[in-house]
Amino acid sequence: MIGLAYAGTLISFLLIDAIWLGFVAKNFYRGQLGHLMLPKLNFAVAAIFYAFFAVAIVILAVLPGLEAGSLWVAICYGAVLGLAAYGTYDMTNLSTIRGWPVLMSVVDLIWGTMLTGVASACGYLAARHFG
Repeated sequence: MIGLAYAGTLISFLLIDAIWLGFVAKNFYRGQLGHLMLPKLNFAVAAIFYAFFAVAIVILAVLPGLEAGSLWVAICYGAVLGLAAYGTYDMTNLSTIRGWPVLMSVVDLIWGTMLTGVASACGYLAARHFG
């Protein structure tokens, strides 16, 4: 069951974030951070983040949701985790990097909160329906 929860979480997180970063908000991020962005994505580093963050989502949101028998517990715990994780990144950058765009941080905080909540729901549903 944990493997299904992990797979559902990781796959949904990757797919949704790829659509967001690659199509929906691509120009927004480039406009906000163009001068800081690498010309090419470092896939190895990205893969490490996704793999480890999916583990955190499963442990801190999906499993508590499964234990409570509640999709909403998984979603809410996931949203809190997303807010904390993306908030750490964005608030640290706002406090340490000259010219870091406030609008980018606000959008990214909202995105990370929603994305992590949805990925938690997907992990929960994968474990419940296929486990």
